Amino acid sequence: MAKTLNWGETFKVLLDVGFITDAFTLDASTLDGPDVLDGSTDFVDITEYVQSVNINRGRTGQLEPFNPSTLSIVADDRASGRQFDPLNTASPWYEGDLGIAPRRRVEVYGGSAGTAAMFKGYVYDLNIEYDQPNLSTATILAVDALAQLGQTNLTGFTPSSQLTSERVSAILDRTEVAWSTALRSISTGVATCGTVVYEDQTNVLQALQAVQFAENGRLFADRNGNVNFDARITSSFATAVANLGGTAITAVPIQALNTVYGAETVLNRVSVQISGGTASSVAASTASQAEYGIKNFSITDIPLQNDAAGSALAANLLDTYANPEVRFDEASILVNPLSDSLTETMASLEIGDILTVTKTFSIGSPASVTKNVVIEGIQHIVTPSRHDIRLRLGQVDVLTPFLLDTSTLDDDTVGLG
Repeated sequence: MAKTLNWGETFKVLLDVGFITDAFTLDASTLDGPDVLDGSTDFVDITEYVQSVNINRGRTGQLEPFNPSTLSIVADDRASGRQFDPLNTASPWYEGDLGIAPRRRVEVYGGSAGTAAMFKGYVYDLNIEYDQPNLSTATILAVDALAQLGQTNLTGFTPSSQLTSERVSAILDRTEVAWSTALRSISTGVATCGTVVYEDQTNVLQALQAVQFAENGRLFADRNGNVNFDARITSSFATAVANLGGTAITAVPIQALNTVYGAETVLNRVSVQISGGTASSVAASTASQAEYGIKNFSITDIPLQNDAAGSALAANLLDTYANPEVRFDEASILVNPLSDSLTETMASLEIGDILTVTKTFSIGSPASVTKNVVIEGIQHIVTPSRHDIRLRLGQVDVLTPFLLDTSTLDDDTVGLG
């Protein structure tokens, strides 16, 4: 059952064992107990045996693709009575074969009530380590929906010109992919894919990642296990879901904050080659090159409709990265001292969420700096003594709606919502 950790957070880990686990059994189940007629779930609650959880989701930078998220669970197999051990045919999770098999589902929840999903994915591997004479530890490794797509190949097809979002849906709708519409969230794209020949055995995940590059958006699996496609966003009217740092009573204390500023944040010559094209569309800033040297970024085989679309993508990237900018790159948070409401907020953080981050200084000027950032990656590390969250951050411009007779013309912090 769900466990309240020492600092007050409620934690729960559920594991699919492949068969109904709560069916009422005569002479075994108890009246008014948890079992129900015919059963209702394939999941068992393994929280009491879990020793640590490590969840790693997202990407390291805004110019990278999203690779499959990972989950590692370390559990006390001895305390469970060897229920995790595939060699134990007496395990209640053994029905002719061990129920903990590859592609079985696994879910991790946290927050103030243990209902905030932090990861939903699929078992990839189960390892048992025996420590003589009779200790044993189980390590369960899991991956998210992107890993499932990465193990699937397309049958050759040639879709006509369509929006990037429509191309994502077209790939997921293919009979050889058959990704449920209930397990996806697709935002309408702004870029248009061209007519592309997808050869037999084209990897599904790689095809989708190419569409992500075409859009300059995001394609990832969210914390609820759904495939998400986010359209290109360089500015947003969204409000921050949390404030990190600062002195406000609602602010989340920061344990560590990483700032980057330098040549690694600069791209001043961007080239984009569309699928089937021979020449690349190039956008360059001679002023930036003169100041910081030539910094190249090149992407190829991007399924855009024509060279003009490639030029637009290159120009968009150049506009974002031509000049260095001080960026808050990573932040670390300790959940233990937080209030129930902030604990819930931190457990519920999602890729694409906007945060405000404030760094205060005891010397120098200004005394504090506040920036808007967007979450690009999330890591949860939960042990019996603490819950650490490490956030990988990206840049975003947050705008406020233009108000007639109130807002100032040419103010780059406001826009038409």
